[in-house]
Amino acid sequence: MSDCIVEAEGVYDPNAKKKKKKEENVERKKRAEESKQSAPANGKPAESNGGPTSFRQGNQGAHETAPPNNILFIQNLPHETTSMMLQVLFQQYPGFKEVRMIEAKPGIAFVEFEDDVQSSMAMQALQGFKITPQNPMAVTYAKK
Repeated sequence: MSDCIVEAEGVYDPNAKKKKKKEENVERKKRAEESKQSAPANGKPAESNGGPTSFRQGNQGAHETAPPNNILFIQNLPHETTSMMLQVLFQQYPGFKEVRMIEAKPGIAFVEFEDDVQSSMAMQALQGFKITPQNPMAVTYAKK
């Protein structure tokens, strides 16, 4: 309802919007805390939103983006993803060379292209591609 109508009806509260926004923020924080606490209970580590900072491989400054590179670093893959699945996905882009998966680290892979222009095209096209509804791929340039 608009403020004018509410004021005309005599139930106007000038701080109502501030109160509602504050309640929403408190509720949002509460949900975030609950999701953090409930995730480890199933024996698996809590997963974040799958963005580039969700996987830290001992690299400080994960917010820094690596410079363009012909090798892409793929994160947030479902554990059942195979290199053949990624090959089918990435080979549709020119310059595709190979997929390398790290067996000790499920959920990540490296995809190599002939040059950084070709890898950039594939990265833009497949950023956020969902192999499963819960797993949007996070595609960044690999660090050299």
